[in-house]
Amino acid sequence: MNNLYTKYDLADKLRLSVSTIDNHMKEDKIEYLKIGKSVRFTENAVNNYLQQFDKKRYTAKVINDVGVKGLVNGLGTRTK
Repeated sequence: MNNLYTKYDLADKLRLSVSTIDNHMKEDKIEYLKIGKSVRFTENAVNNYLQQFDKKRYTAKVINDVGVKGLVNGLGTRTK
């Protein structure tokens, strides 16, 4: 199941301020779920946001998730 993040969790995870998260929500840069008066962000929405707006951090997250061996295995061997 996907993790759900609060604005504060997301701000801490992305090293952004909560007001930056609010601005990105208003500008439709990041998808969010409204649950009553609360706002939550899915793991998928965070990954989409990172992929679109912060390519370096997204690449670092992918490397961290699959590990270097996973990247090497995914690339396979190159032939000349």
